[in-house]
Amino acid sequence: MKDWQMDSKKVLHRTSSLLQNKSFTDVTFIVGPTTASKKYVGHKVLLAMTSPVFESMFYGDMADKAKVIRVADIAPIGFENLLRYAYTDALNFERVEDAMLTAMAAKKYLLPHLLQECFNYIEINVSHTTVCQVLEFALSLESHHLVFQCLNIIDRQTYHVLTSPNFSKVSLAVLEIIVHRKHLNLHSEMILYSALFLWAQEESKRRGLEPTIENVRTVMDKILPSIRFLAMTAEDFSKGPAKTGLLSKEECFYIFMNLASPGITSVPQGICLETLKRTSPPEYYVCTRFKPISFHTPIRPLRVFGIRFALTNMDVFVVGLGISIRLDTGYYSVRNSSYEGLLRCTCKFPDERLAREELKVNFVLMKDKDVRIKFRKPLFARKGVQYEIELQTRSSVSQDVLAPNNHSRKREETAEGATFQFSAFKKGHQNELMEVMEFSEIMFYY
Repeated sequence: MKDWQMDSKKVLHRTSSLLQNKSFTDVTFIVGPTTASKKYVGHKVLLAMTSPVFESMFYGDMADKAKVIRVADIAPIGFENLLRYAYTDALNFERVEDAMLTAMAAKKYLLPHLLQECFNYIEINVSHTTVCQVLEFALSLESHHLVFQCLNIIDRQTYHVLTSPNFSKVSLAVLEIIVHRKHLNLHSEMILYSALFLWAQEESKRRGLEPTIENVRTVMDKILPSIRFLAMTAEDFSKGPAKTGLLSKEECFYIFMNLASPGITSVPQGICLETLKRTSPPEYYVCTRFKPISFHTPIRPLRVFGIRFALTNMDVFVVGLGISIRLDTGYYSVRNSSYEGLLRCTCKFPDERLAREELKVNFVLMKDKDVRIKFRKPLFARKGVQYEIELQTRSSVSQDVLAPNNHSRKREETAEGATFQFSAFKKGHQNELMEVMEFSEIMFYY
């Protein structure tokens, strides 16, 4: 084993030296847009051993014989980091932006290990100053865990996100996501309005327009209906939206009327009717399929738990599950009744593709409340897809456990706007050996 490690270090040293002295290079890359491109050289055989895309490019049936290759859709720093990884198996990111650009290169050249290294760095280093750019990046690469992390930062560090110097550069797509969030950690809607107004002024300039109030109103056209003017105080509204001239006199009149006496008159079309202030979100939302009224001692050992569901109206992140089992109140032991198991989530997409994800989980039984299992990372659940989640514990759950008497499981339930449709979870071949129990709750976020 030690000899192998020594040999691998020697090989790595030789390939690293090739990157430094450029000996025997046989291909040149011109990377980046024409106005800011950089030149890199490499060795076809080594790059082909690293990436299937390079292998096809240099040695496939349609191999490119050119010695100079133009790569216009990748940033130079991203390609440079890809080369460093190919030659030295090492990375040295200095900024989140560099990791995102490298990830785009890793995706283009099908380097999953490099892509995961980029994701790992971004997850550790994303902050309120970069979260909006990271969210756009994560959505484009369908990195659901990173999307979940970004939404949590936006929802909980909202003030710092909105007042970050980078916020004025946010894309319209990300901006729409933010203004549609039900929960944001704000003490006043005025903070959100002020940030959006400054963004619109900068966006006007990016579109080649003068930042006049008319152009700002046009730029804000898609997001204006999501601003909660009726959740502002009369003072905030008068110092902000009313004073800037963004809204017409008629719109201001009807909003002032409703701020003084809620519901006294209708408001013009396009003005948000929501009067509640946005507040910091809970850790997660809960969809309850059934609530136990009483408990009984299981006839057979408990080892398999599951649930089948589909979402009808939105995508969510499943962050945990609840099981209505408890310790018998007469149970006494100096040890915790802790259990470990493997959780499998399987789904079938409309195009018949199957997907499976596995997570290791653990939980502790208590006498006074049901079990809630939180996942180390969320499971992304798409609208319209049927999901089955099954948990098998390593050992049978204690004989001193109490299971629920639940005769009315809901077939459909809506929680926080997310509608879940349920179907029975059955494992026929195991029924004779153990009791199969359904999860009572789905803990989720969106």
